[in-house]
Amino acid sequence: MDVYDAIISRRSIRRFHQRPVRLDILKKCVNAARLAPSAANLQPLEYCIVNDKTLCAHLFEALHWAAYIQPKWTPKETERPTAYIIVLVKDTKNPYYERDVALATENIVLTAEGEGLGTCILCNIERVKIKEVCNIPLTLAVDSVIALGYKAETPVVEDMKDSVKYWRDEKETLHVPKRKLEDVLHLNRFS
Repeated sequence: MDVYDAIISRRSIRRFHQRPVRLDILKKCVNAARLAPSAANLQPLEYCIVNDKTLCAHLFEALHWAAYIQPKWTPKETERPTAYIIVLVKDTKNPYYERDVALATENIVLTAEGEGLGTCILCNIERVKIKEVCNIPLTLAVDSVIALGYKAETPVVEDMKDSVKYWRDEKETLHVPKRKLEDVLHLNRFS
């Protein structure tokens, strides 16, 4: 898949088929993250792949999904991710680590998209519980969790009008408002 096509087609996916993701694909995603730009090349990130079915179920309980959708919504048991990549930080005093996380996670989601996978980056998470479930050492901070799996939904992008809030229609299709190009692009001067 062309990189631009992957960017255009990628949306956050919150419903997944229950088909396992091969370990080599998950490692490929982490390798793409490892090769992302890093401020001063400090490389403060590490990653934990979770693909064991029991661990995935425990990890799922530490994640909070789709805050805009009311009433509170989470994927059904038959729609849950089949793998996760936990993004870990070994130096949170580094003033640029959040930028490194952003670049690395984008590489993960674009690589996954190119492999036909859906992803959702989750930051509203229970970090202490995640550390317990995955036996993560105290020396590493849990930044975020990327849910992965084969897509069981196709969100629709629409022009943003009054709100950035995504929503589901009566057919349960997810609608994602995005600002128009002409609303964010300035050429040569801000006007």
